[in-house]
Amino acid sequence: MNKFLCILAPAILLVELTGYGETNQLKALPLRECVERALANNIEIRAERINPSIQTWGITGAQGVYDPVLTGALRYQDSTTPQDSLPYQTQQTLQPSLGLAGKLPTGATYDFSANDTRTSGNVVTNFLYTGQAGVSVTQPLWKNFGLGVNAATIRIARKSKAIAVQNFIQLVMTKVSAVSTAYYELIFAIEDHKAKVEDLNQAKQLLAEDQRRVQVGVLTPLDVTQAEAGVAERQQVVILAARTIKDNENTLKRLICREVSEFRGTSLLPVDYPLVQMIQTDTTESTRTALVRRPDYLSAKEALEKQNIVVQFNRNQLWPEIDLQGSYGLNGRGRSFSSYTANQTTDDSPVWSVGIAVSIPIGNRQARSNYHVARLDADQLLLNLKALEQDIIVQVDNAVGHVEANLESVKATHEATRLAQESLDAEKKKLLAGTSTTFLVLQAQAQLATARSAEIRARSDYSESLVALDQAEGTILSKNNITLKLDD
Repeated sequence: MNKFLCILAPAILLVELTGYGETNQLKALPLRECVERALANNIEIRAERINPSIQTWGITGAQGVYDPVLTGALRYQDSTTPQDSLPYQTQQTLQPSLGLAGKLPTGATYDFSANDTRTSGNVVTNFLYTGQAGVSVTQPLWKNFGLGVNAATIRIARKSKAIAVQNFIQLVMTKVSAVSTAYYELIFAIEDHKAKVEDLNQAKQLLAEDQRRVQVGVLTPLDVTQAEAGVAERQQVVILAARTIKDNENTLKRLICREVSEFRGTSLLPVDYPLVQMIQTDTTESTRTALVRRPDYLSAKEALEKQNIVVQFNRNQLWPEIDLQGSYGLNGRGRSFSSYTANQTTDDSPVWSVGIAVSIPIGNRQARSNYHVARLDADQLLLNLKALEQDIIVQVDNAVGHVEANLESVKATHEATRLAQESLDAEKKKLLAGTSTTFLVLQAQAQLATARSAEIRARSDYSESLVALDQAEGTILSKNNITLKLDD
C-alpha cells in the first residue's frame, strides 16, 4: 500500500496543479491490467485467434480422404415383351446392392460390394436368385504410392495450422509491445506536462516578484513585460502538453478496450512508473534466443517446410501410373433364397482377377509445370528466410544498442537537470542582488524545463527500448508471464 501511495502521489499532485481529470473520473491502471485488457478485448487479437481453429478444421478435412463411403441402392424393373405366337413375356427384377469404398494411407483404394437380383414373371428360368459379393483393390506402385505422398494434404494442413499459431503469437507480441509503449508514452506525457506546469508556476512567481520590485522602483517595466511574455509562452506549452496526454490516452484506450467509449469521460492514470535499472546485455545470446523464439522466424520456417512437402508431392506426380489391380468374389445362384445364400457363402464358385494398369502421360506439361513452380517457390521462401534471419540479427543488435545508449542518456540528462537547477538558483540569487535580469532568469528556467523534459523523455525511451529488446528477442510474452492457450 505504501508503494502504491508513493506512486500515486505525483499523479495526485498533478491533478491539483493542472486540473488534469478535473471534470473526469480517474482510472488507475497497472501495466499488467492494461495487457490483460488488450488480450481479452482487442478486436485484432480476437479476430486472429480464430485462424488456428479454422486450420484445425482444415486438418480434419484433409484426414477425411481416408473416410470410407458406404453406398446402397435398390432398383426394381418390370418388363413386358410382346411375342408372335405366345402370350406377352413378363419379367420383374428386384436388385439391391451395397458397397463400401475407401482409400488407405499407402494409396491403395478398396471397394467391397454385394449385389443380388431376384427375378420373377412368366419367363422360364433356371434361377430366381443371382448375385455376387467381393472386394477389389488397386494399389499404385509408382505414382501416388506410399505414406508420404498420400498424407501430403494432411501434412500441409498441419503446417498451415502451425503457421496460423505463430502468426497469432506474433500479433499478441506486437499488441503487448504496443500496449507497453503506449503506457510509457502516457507516463511521459503526464510527467512532461507536470514539468511544464511547474515551469509555468515559476514564471508566474517571477512575474509577481517583478511586479512588486517595479512598484518599489527596483526594476523597470520592461522586466515585467519580459516576465509576462514568459508566462504567456509557457501557458501555450502547457496547453499543448495537456493535449498530448489526451492523444496518448486515446492510443492506449484503443489498444485495451473493445469499444473506446468504455472509458469515455475517464482519465487513465498509470501507476507502474518505470524504474531505471541497469540490465546485462549480450548481443550474441539475444540473437540466439531470437532465432529460437521469434514467431515470425518460426512461421517462415514452417512455410518453407510446408512448401517442401508440396515440392515432394509434385515430384511424385511426374512419374507414370503403374497400378496393381486385384479382385476376389463369390457368385451365387438358387431357385430359392435359402439355396442361393447357401451357395454364395461357400467358396465353390469364386471369381477373381489380377493385373497391372499402366498410364504414361505424353509430354506431362501440367505436372512438370507444377513441380518447377513449387520448387521455385521453395527457393524463394528459403531466400526470404535467410533475409529475415539477417533482419533479426540487425534488429537485435539495434535493440541492444538502444538499451545501452538510452541508459547513458538517462545518466546524462539527469546530470544536465541538476546543473540546470543549479544555474537557475544562481541566476535567481544574482537577480536579487541586482546583477542579473528577468530575461536571464526566464532563460535559465526554460533551460531547466528543457532539461527536465529531456530526462523524462530519456527515462521513457529506456523503458520502451527494453520492451523493444524483448520484442526483438521474442521473449516479451514470457517476460510478462503470459501463456497463450489456443482451443483446438
